[in-house]
Amino acid sequence: MKILIVGASRFIGSHLIDRLLINNNLEKIFCTFFSNNYSSQYKNNKLIFQKCDVKDFNNFKLNILNSNADVILYMASTRYYPAPLDKSDHQKINVDGIQNLIKICNETKKIPRIIFINSGVSSFNTNKDKKGDKNYISSKQNASELFKLSKSKDNIIGTQVNLYTPYGPRDYKYRLIQSTVIDLLNNKNPILNNPNSLRDFIYIDDVIDILEKVILTNNNIESLDVGSSNPISTLKIIEEIYKVMNINRPVDINQSDNIEDITYMKADLNTANKLLNWSPKINLEKGIYNTVEWTKKNYKNYYE
Repeated sequence: MKILIVGASRFIGSHLIDRLLINNNLEKIFCTFFSNNYSSQYKNNKLIFQKCDVKDFNNFKLNILNSNADVILYMASTRYYPAPLDKSDHQKINVDGIQNLIKICNETKKIPRIIFINSGVSSFNTNKDKKGDKNYISSKQNASELFKLSKSKDNIIGTQVNLYTPYGPRDYKYRLIQSTVIDLLNNKNPILNNPNSLRDFIYIDDVIDILEKVILTNNNIESLDVGSSNPISTLKIIEEIYKVMNINRPVDINQSDNIEDITYMKADLNTANKLLNWSPKINLEKGIYNTVEWTKKNYKNYYE
């Protein structure tokens, strides 16, 4: 089996590559990147890195043709916070990128199995007109609708994976857990906005376990959620970090009104349990401990 991973050069992608390299079911792994690539860290004949811009139809098409993959994993995405400098990227990458992939498969008569890594917010019942199509949440919802529609009317097969809040070693420095640990290592007091916001945190090893299962399964799975199904407040997350780092002081909270679009997230694990026999193995305390210890050990080489 040959697999093309689109957008695999950072946090989740690097962990997934590590896992797939030792999987004997995979003959070739093609990985595309746009920027900030870590391909120099890998020396393996099974692994091929290719630069790709999913917004560029012809460039994307060339990558797909060169890989001739049996499975295409679409991981390219913008972020919710901090917002990208060009907010039009929400539409161009999250929606137009997956649309380009579908068009290329139809145009080239190739029928790989597509695994679309979307966000848990794609299933939220929100007013998509509130901020227009350039909004992150609406772009994820629109991409989900596009993928589902394409599977029903075009010759496309695949699975949508709704990913909730992954965390762990190698995460981005601006994410909640990493940024808190980094601030504390630099003797700064992290300031928390929206302390009552409930998130569904899932440790990276559990994420990789289920992604590997989805890649290798013969089951026809329409979509599934990947999370812990155990929402916890961001304040509790910070308090757990303080506990692991032996810091005995109150968490600084921004008292000004800071209302975010997403205040509650919870994954539905029924499909993952039933069809893939998967459930999370790493509890929050162990996951945060692992993340804190890795960040302390690798801070200077990885984040500075």
